[in-house]
Amino acid sequence: MFLLVWGPGSFAGLVIGVIVCAVLAFVAIKVSKKEGATTQAILATLSEEEKNEMMNQTYTKAEGKDMYTTNAFIVSITQEAEKSKVLIMFYMQEHQAYYTKTVKMTPADVAAKGYAPHSFVPALMKYDKEMHYYDFKKLI
Repeated sequence: MFLLVWGPGSFAGLVIGVIVCAVLAFVAIKVSKKEGATTQAILATLSEEEKNEMMNQTYTKAEGKDMYTTNAFIVSITQEAEKSKVLIMFYMQEHQAYYTKTVKMTPADVAAKGYAPHSFVPALMKYDKEMHYYDFKKLI
């Protein structure tokens, strides 16, 4: 009897599976809303010219399978202990949305490359054919 209630394929197993899926979905929604709110807050601080310039960045074929280059917009650079966090932003035409990515690097690299907030820097992206978007790989 115990195996019928708690065994594989039982009703209790189904209930537990549904609860686990619901918790994972809830966490994913919360994280998504937080990221969306952060992106909206950043966009509120940018000028229309900066937003339009991001929208007009092109993607150029690079060496490697499905690899492209574009220009990323540096939103901010913050110093944390021995690392710098460079917050960059892109506009994805296919999704008609802005995306952010945080890149960690040494302060020496940031200085050597001359990175500054509210400027554009070259970035390497990989195009995901299934999801139809460019995935950030690295600053170049």
